[in-house]
Order: sequence, then structure tokens, then C-alpha cells
Amino acid sequence: MDRTELRAYLVKLFSQTSIALSAENAERFTRLIELLVHWNKALNLTAIKDEKEMALLHILDSAVLSPLLLPAEKRIADVGTGAGFPGLVLAALNPDKDFTLIDSVGKKLSFVQSAALELRLSNVKIIHGRVEQIKADPGFAVIVSRAFAPLERMAGWCLPLLAPQGRFIAMKAHLSPEELKAVPPTVKIDRIETLQVPTLAALRQAVVLTRV
Repeated sequence: MDRTELRAYLVKLFSQTSIALSAENAERFTRLIELLVHWNKALNLTAIKDEKEMALLHILDSAVLSPLLLPAEKRIADVGTGAGFPGLVLAALNPDKDFTLIDSVGKKLSFVQSAALELRLSNVKIIHGRVEQIKADPGFAVIVSRAFAPLERMAGWCLPLLAPQGRFIAMKAHLSPEELKAVPPTVKIDRIETLQVPTLAALRQAVVLTRV
């Protein structure tokens, strides 16, 4: 797929959502996929190899979290960002917010740092480390994650990084009643939002948690 076709495909995907895609971000996301394909050959950043699947499962699947971010929430962390998702996409869509992308895998953050520079995302910084070992002062207004662990563990790790009134938004593909019941009593589930990802058959949900 050449870049013109890829860009057109991205525009088509976003046109099926309520999320505005500027010409600048259409270019950014096209270039982000190109960079991911290139780096992936050497570093194996993602199991997804097809550009159209990257557009759907990395770009759009990240973008659908953007409407959940409130105007007043300015400091946001992406925990377990991997190759930069959802953080890079959210940073492009929300230039008025500051994003800290956190991961324990250095090679993935090398890609994230390079991509953020090339895409001119000045509102992105990275932290290399395990989330449970990181300190945040002041705390983050929001922590987002394409949850890589059960909610019980994620909540325990992320709670110390949140501001007093902060929110934790965990994106889940497979959410069971048992996982919800295991959430510690120090947090409460505000709501569970079904995320609409056009052309994606799999269920996507965002669990919004706050301190009790």
C-alpha cells in the first residue's frame, strides 16, 4: 500500500467516528505507520505487520479514547505504552495536553522517542521504568492504558501516580465479571464505556476508575 492509499484509508476510518482528523494529523498518522513498519523489521515492536491493520488496531483503536479526556485534564500518562499506543495518537489529537509515555522496554521507547521527534509532538515525554517503581509529583490527572494486566494489579500500580481527583482509564478487550470483582476497595469503578471502533468486530471497553 502506498502512502496516498494509506492516508485515504485513515481518513475513511476517522470519517466513521466523531473524532476530527486534521490534514496535519492524517499525515502524522500515515508517517507513524510507515515508521512502525520500518522499525518493526529490526525490533519486532508489534505482532501486527499489515499497514491497514496498524491503522485500525493501533491508530483508530487508540484514538477512540480521546473523547473520554476532559478539557481540564492536562497531565496524562500512558502506562505500558509499548510502541507508543495510545499515547502518541492521543498527543497528536490533544496538543493542549502533556503526555508522559511509560514503559519498561527500552527498545520500544527508542522508537517512541524517535517517532515523537519526527512527528513534531512537543507535548510528549518518555519515562523508562516499571510503573510500580515510578514516582509522580504532582500526580497525573489521567492515566490511560491499553491494559496489559488484570485491573486489580493495574489499579494497584497506577493509583500512587494519580492526582487526588485523578482518573484511571483502562482499555480492555476481554473484561470478565471476576476481574471487575477483584478491583481493590481503594478504587471505585465510575463507569464502563463501550468504545466504538468502526470495522472492528471485537468488543472494546474502557473502564474508568477513581479513588474512593
